This record gives sequence, structure tokens and C-alpha cells, in this order.
Amino acid sequence: MTHTGVVLRQLHDAETELAKTYRSVAERQSADPGTHYPALTLAEQCDRHAERIRAWGERFGVRLHAPTAAAEPLAAVRDALKHTAAEVRGDRPSPGIALLHDLCLLHEKAQAAGIQWVVLGQVAQALRDRELLDQGTACHDETLTQIKWITTRVKEAAPQAVCVGPSE
Repeated sequence: MTHTGVVLRQLHDAETELAKTYRSVAERQSADPGTHYPALTLAEQCDRHAERIRAWGERFGVRLHAPTAAAEPLAAVRDALKHTAAEVRGDRPSPGIALLHDLCLLHEKAQAAGIQWVVLGQVAQALRDRELLDQGTACHDETLTQIKWITTRVKEAAPQAVCVGPSE
């Protein structure tokens, strides 16, 4: 595999992981339409990014595969068990704190994808590949918009969750 192939694989992994995280957050935050629906929309955007990366992979001799849905039910069962165990122990966080946790996790995953887009942009410039640069820049811009949305949601949710939420 070429070095460019390694970069594409890392970017693909970051985008597919981000899409998976958006879907998990959407499921956990199903009662919050301001998080649930945008998270599903952004997961689809990440899927489109990953699809584009797979096409680039073919150009650079690396086969990237779409993620399979088989692992998702197991993740859902694991999450359900964790939440049930937390309820039994009495240490389940308030909905506001859980939302903040989810948003921070999304931010971490989106930043990981964002920096991989920066790497790809630099590679595209070095290769003088205008098409890769233009398309990669467009995807990077969408990822930056995702990060802004997540940051805005954190700014909205933090005071509500920490200062107004149930006291201990």
C-alpha cells in the first residue's frame, strides 16, 4: 500500500467511526429532537465522505470497504447493558450530563476526522492533484461545520446540564 493509501485508510476509518458515533448518539438522544435528527443527518454526511474516500482509494490502489451493520446490534446490546447496570447501581447520569458526554465524544471524533482531512489536503497539494484537493477541501469544510454545530450544542447544553440540572 502506498503512503497515500495509508492516509486514505486513516481518513476512511475516522469518517466511518464518526458516522457510527453520530448514530449511537442519535439513538441515545432520541428524546431530544435538536440532537437526534441533526446527528442522523450528519451520520449520512459522513457516509457520503467515506464513499468518496473509497473511490479515491481505488485510484491509489487501496481497497476500502463500507462498514458492515453486523457489529451495530452488538454495540446496542452492550450500551443497553451498561445503562441498565448504571440504573441498578444508581449512578446513571442526568440526561443533561449524558448529552454533554455524548457531545464531547462527537467533538473528539469530528476533530480526529478533521485533522485527517488536513493531512489529505497537504498530500493532494504535494501530488498536484487538483480534483483530490478540491473534493477533499469540500469534505473538510463540511466536517468543520459539524464541529461548529457540536460546539454550539455544547454551549447550549452545558449551563443547562450543570447549573440548572438536578442537584446531588
